[in-house]
Amino acid sequence: MTSSFAEYGANRAPQYPFGLTAEEEERAARLHGESIVIDMLSQHAGGNIFAAYPPAMQAAYQARMAEVGRGFAGIAESLYWPYEQSLSGASDLIRDWYRESGLTCGTYHIVLHDGHHPVGLRWNELTLRYASLPWMRYVTTAADIRAAKRDGVLASYANCQPTIPIPRDLTTIDAAYARGLRSLMLTYNRMDHVGAGCTERVDGGLSRYGLDVVKRCNQLGIIVDTSHCGPATTLDACRHSTRPVNANHTCARGVYPSARGKTDEALRAIADSGGVIGVVAVPFFLAAPPKGTMDDMLDHIDYIANLVGWQHVAIGTDWPMQAPDDVLRVTLQPEEAELGFRPEDNVDVTNRLIGFDDVRDFPNVTRGLVKRGYSDEAIKAILGENALRVFAEVCGG
Repeated sequence: MTSSFAEYGANRAPQYPFGLTAEEEERAARLHGESIVIDMLSQHAGGNIFAAYPPAMQAAYQARMAEVGRGFAGIAESLYWPYEQSLSGASDLIRDWYRESGLTCGTYHIVLHDGHHPVGLRWNELTLRYASLPWMRYVTTAADIRAAKRDGVLASYANCQPTIPIPRDLTTIDAAYARGLRSLMLTYNRMDHVGAGCTERVDGGLSRYGLDVVKRCNQLGIIVDTSHCGPATTLDACRHSTRPVNANHTCARGVYPSARGKTDEALRAIADSGGVIGVVAVPFFLAAPPKGTMDDMLDHIDYIANLVGWQHVAIGTDWPMQAPDDVLRVTLQPEEAELGFRPEDNVDVTNRLIGFDDVRDFPNVTRGLVKRGYSDEAIKAILGENALRVFAEVCGG
């Protein structure tokens, strides 16, 4: 096991065949260890972790999932089951996997709701339950993230993807901010009373209330995120926000025409706002099915860097989910249509990016950037410094 979150890879060498020389591998390892590595949309360690527990613990997990059932309630329980094992003292496997990844800072999810939504209540209860883990630290400022790197613990900040639409009550944003929320996505795929999402039939932009949401985020110090927003909604956010706007987990439509990708116009608007674009590790958003690879992810990074500068590129993996394939099929997959995904979006909950099978593969991002010829300065920026710059400007240094 590695000694701190500043190191990686002692137990599992990165496997993606970039064909690096020994000198390049050494450079990649050095950069990964030195860098602040931020995943702007972390889905935790990935589903592979469950097979690594002893058989008795795997049986206990399966029994728990059978008890919880389908849908979002099930996926929330699965995401946090490994943390529960650490909190109870049964196993620190998830801590060890994070240490192997070299990740400095990930994210946890807060649900904005009216105070009565059962899944939202349970989800928020779970996130608060694990704030006391000694190897993980919930953070709200850039200084907190740098301190976590120094202290050898995993930082995590709160974001919200509004699969449950943001309520028509701005005080719910205030309450979420008090609980740690520092990044708020304006819409999910569908249209709601904030604005139009990226898979909606019409591209309607932000509503009047949506403009109020942007203004409240600016006032509080919450990053405005446009990842699942439609093109007009993204442009509206960039026009009206007084602070940088991010798309923390997306890709480039100029590389592959996925609705979840951003147009060149939107990418330029985000960069012009001072924000960053986090590139996903979701295979079916990066390339045509059946499989995407690390090289496809790097193609999107290259495209965005060439279009708006590497100073506006970051990483927001959003994948894979922390549940085994059989659990994903009965929890997340039945929710696809309700979430606004369409057949043409090619969503496959069991499809993982070749070269990013779980969080321990994060060093492959650094290795790929070395292979693509990025400078040390650019690699450190893409891995975390760009995201940290926006975090400091909006949430506090």
